[in-house]
Amino acid sequence: MMIRLETDRLIIRDHVKEDLQTLHGLISDKEIMFYIQDIMTETIEGSQMNLQVALEENEHPDRTKYFFAVIEKSSNEYVGEIGYTKLLENSEGNVMELGYFTNKRFWGKGYVTEAAKAVVDYAFAELDTLKIETGCNAQNKGSEAVMIKLGMKREAYLKRHVLIDDIYYDRVEYGLLKEEWKDLCR
Repeated sequence: MMIRLETDRLIIRDHVKEDLQTLHGLISDKEIMFYIQDIMTETIEGSQMNLQVALEENEHPDRTKYFFAVIEKSSNEYVGEIGYTKLLENSEGNVMELGYFTNKRFWGKGYVTEAAKAVVDYAFAELDTLKIETGCNAQNKGSEAVMIKLGMKREAYLKRHVLIDDIYYDRVEYGLLKEEWKDLCR
């Protein structure tokens, strides 16, 4: 089942094979991917492998990865990526890890917050989610601001936890429980 969500300005949808070039443009950009180098690739073949994972998950009945393309409605331009991975599951519900990144042209426009709110709402309303968590390099204030705007609570500050270009950086971790999300929706 293909997932498609809409907000005032965005379409958030499962990937299709035609997304390869736009995805590659995003995940091969060193500035965009500075904080998440583990999925950065310089080759189209590497991007194809990343896209293939998303395409296979789209069809899987017991899906554990939800990777979405974010499209600007007014221009039909590819804004970036958002999604989550199921980390844990039991009868109480799932724990999902949220992630996102966008094309530089769309930084500072509120698109990540808008898309993140839609996918968080979807996860809690439709996917038996107990908790959504995420984190970022403590210097990535834009990403942390998104977490705060979503109503997430800071759960940890990990000193010298992330190694990027042979330099250690601090990391912040945020989380949102389903009952906290319900309170925010009132």
